[in-house]
Amino acid sequence: MNAEWWLVRHGLTAWNAERRYQGHSDPPLLPDEASSLAELRRELAGVNFAAVYASDLRRCRETLAWARPDLLDGAQLDPRLREMNFGRWEGQTYEMLKDDKRYRAWIDDPQAGTPPGGESWQAFQARVSEVGEELLMQTIALAGEAPNSNFGSGSLAIDPLRKPAFLPPTLRLHPPSPQPASQPAESVRLLIVTHGGVISMLCSLLQPGLGFWDTRVGPGGVQRLFFHGEGEPDMEKEGHDE
Repeated sequence: MNAEWWLVRHGLTAWNAERRYQGHSDPPLLPDEASSLAELRRELAGVNFAAVYASDLRRCRETLAWARPDLLDGAQLDPRLREMNFGRWEGQTYEMLKDDKRYRAWIDDPQAGTPPGGESWQAFQARVSEVGEELLMQTIALAGEAPNSNFGSGSLAIDPLRKPAFLPPTLRLHPPSPQPASQPAESVRLLIVTHGGVISMLCSLLQPGLGFWDTRVGPGGVQRLFFHGEGEPDMEKEGHDE
């Protein structure tokens, strides 16, 4: 089986430019952001996607509308693909919060604290893990393969001392390899338009040993994951990194 996930981070908003926490807040893309998304539009042009998923927040919907307007109507909007909820810190910047002791403690160890009125690290991880598992099951189904019996349905058990790895034994992550011209690879592709934190969390869950902060994708960037049926897990990043 060959499968690909194209993880797209939404385009730039005014809050991105002002370095404000966005989270579950819903600012639109900048009015002139279409020109900045031209490269993303070229990269996605003509690519066949078996399924399209997106965060239900406006900046993700608008990114998909700019990049592949033909896919917007068929996209499955899922609030579990939203960014982490930063609660009362949303709309604020580091400079505005830096003297808040609770904020300083959270910056030093985000897994040990929770933004006021927001989401804990553990809740965010569990949410992304849940939707990630469903996306993997959907990928296997679209590829026409039976899921491995060791990869059941339902939410994943999160061990706070260990990063969860929810790749089924028959599904491994690889960079693409050249295919003979006479045997073109038939890949099942999923397009997932979401947020930077969700992309980082998905990648850390899919690849044990990869930290959350090891993956950085800039606005309008793409992280491509390649799945094959055997071998050791690996990952290749493409797109517009910061």
